[in-house]
Amino acid sequence: MSTTLPKYDIIIVGGGLAGLSHAILSAKSGRKVLVIEKDIYPRMKVCGEYISNESRNFLKELGLPIEELQLPEINQFVLTTQLGDQSNCTLQTGGIGISRYFLDEFLAKQAQDLGVNILLNTKVNEFTFLSASSLFSVTTSDGINFKSPLAILAAGRNVGFLKPTIKSKQKFVGVKYHISEGPPDDTIEIHHFEGGYCGVSKVEDNKYCLCYLVKAHALKPFNGDFKAFEEQVLSKNPFLKVRLQAPKLTSVVTTSNIQFGIQEQTQNSIIDIGDSAGFIPPITGNGMSLAFRSAKKLHQQTELYLDGKINLTEMLANAHHYKSHYLKYRINKGIFLQKLLFLNNRVLKYIVLKSIVNIPGFIQILSKQAVGKEI
Repeated sequence: MSTTLPKYDIIIVGGGLAGLSHAILSAKSGRKVLVIEKDIYPRMKVCGEYISNESRNFLKELGLPIEELQLPEINQFVLTTQLGDQSNCTLQTGGIGISRYFLDEFLAKQAQDLGVNILLNTKVNEFTFLSASSLFSVTTSDGINFKSPLAILAAGRNVGFLKPTIKSKQKFVGVKYHISEGPPDDTIEIHHFEGGYCGVSKVEDNKYCLCYLVKAHALKPFNGDFKAFEEQVLSKNPFLKVRLQAPKLTSVVTTSNIQFGIQEQTQNSIIDIGDSAGFIPPITGNGMSLAFRSAKKLHQQTELYLDGKINLTEMLANAHHYKSHYLKYRINKGIFLQKLLFLNNRVLKYIVLKSIVNIPGFIQILSKQAVGKEI
């Protein structure tokens, strides 16, 4: 006996920040939405867990009661080096601290309350556009095939059914866990160490996110022993050594094969948002904000498309324009800022780091480069 599947206006592959945000906006617009997510909620994810205030009003639009939650209001920035230098500045825009463990679950609940159907623990094997019927076809790993007038890819930077298109020679590993002690509530710290950098800032419930990015080759000699790596490499930065001595509240989560840049999808009809569209270095502290921004921008286009005001070609062109212009511009600025910490020439790196921390106003100028206008 065959089962008739529900009809959806939009299918979103991936239930991260971009996917859930688009689902919430679409449900508020009266659309019937299906989100297919490979994991479950809540979950720990490698993430700096600092959100720039460029996203503040958008988060409220999604239903997050920022003031009621009394989240850490972060407006101070501290940069340290393993040379023993330290510099600080006031962040012009500032932001809030919130864990992905809390945020993802909250947005998923918001989406479900608005009628969004979320399939958890479900992987997607195929994502195609059927030109004959003008429908998108999405097939899950358990063989269920959904068809819809619109499907959006929001599955992050590693999409199993697509070939990766960012081919950088340099690959990175991300590591994160929560600790019980950290900087003042209003401060985010970036600590430089040989081969990487580490961010520390407060989130909800008196926890602190400690998250670092490191060149993959720098970890190889330690064979996955992060504790030894932290003791022998990260702890050479005296400021970071203090942070690493704080008691851990969670287990370590990692992600590997990280590359930065724009994802060029091999299928012309794929509409992508969030990390599926492009991945920005975490030093900017704006990866989450770019996920929110892409959801907001694409939602404007998908509403026009579903209302018949633009065709698929026009929607794809508009989405590509955002991706190839604004998103690429922000990502390239992030890559530039990160390269300042990853210079291979030791003498040049010494000069640059000394300049950043010792030239008055330099760190303020750099911090302004990481922020965009309000979403």
